[in-house]
Amino acid sequence: MTDSSLGYTSTDLIAAASQVLLEGGYRQINGQFSEWGTPTSRLFEDEYSIVGIAIFETCRELLQTWPDVQAILVDVISRHVGNQESKSWDGYLVLLTPGLAPSQSEALETLRYDTTRLRKLIATGDDLKLPTDVERVLQPLLPLRPERSILGQESALDLLPNLLAAQEIPEEVTRALVDAFRQQLPLLERLHEQRGEE
Repeated sequence: MTDSSLGYTSTDLIAAASQVLLEGGYRQINGQFSEWGTPTSRLFEDEYSIVGIAIFETCRELLQTWPDVQAILVDVISRHVGNQESKSWDGYLVLLTPGLAPSQSEALETLRYDTTRLRKLIATGDDLKLPTDVERVLQPLLPLRPERSILGQESALDLLPNLLAAQEIPEEVTRALVDAFRQQLPLLERLHEQRGEE
């Protein structure tokens, strides 16, 4: 497998990750730490945690240099965050690359579960293909959001046809099955009837 990017560039990744964190209530720390104000790294904080984002061109570069990046972030936290502050114990290192992971990379899997010194979130080009993938990777850092739609009196069954229609499953088929379910009718028979009506 090659180590080339499929979608995002390094610039895209740093911009997308920064935007997600800013929208999630984080504040970017500018100007205080030159090592975190580069084109490929950013430092953020909120009331509870410190987050360092580092972007690498290739997965190989990520695997070789992450310990140095972690050491720099640990040093920044230890010098500028008081021991009594809760965020001194809540540091995150986000390691992203548009490069593809080498096949059967045990080192990458080991790193994903390494929580020594800092918690780590890692994504490679294999994980970052869609516009929503950066937000998905950063989801553990974001506050929980209330549901956008108010359910009111609607049940999950009422919502199901619209939800499945978004996945290109015909709404009328789902509605017919939901109606049959509510009436305790055989679902397969109703599905065959529905197909005959089309």
